[in-house]
Amino acid sequence: MNDIELFLRISFTGLAIILTGISLASFVKIRKGKLALATVGFGLFAVQGTFLSLGVLLPTIETYISTAMLIAVSLIALIFFYLSILKR
Repeated sequence: MNDIELFLRISFTGLAIILTGISLASFVKIRKGKLALATVGFGLFAVQGTFLSLGVLLPTIETYISTAMLIAVSLIALIFFYLSILKR
């Protein structure tokens, strides 16, 4: 793994954690269901980024993480984002 990939993995994780925190704080203040869905979406990206970042430190964890699982987590997160912007 090169330095750029490491930087991008850690940056992705940090940004996802920050966005999860901001959307969670907004949800606690406003109490809208759509914000809860967006918070879950950001949280899923944060979990995915955490696993990818841990793969740098613990190479054995990458044996448990498959490409299909990462794609599934991304798809579920995008579904939550879609539901958060869906108009009734």
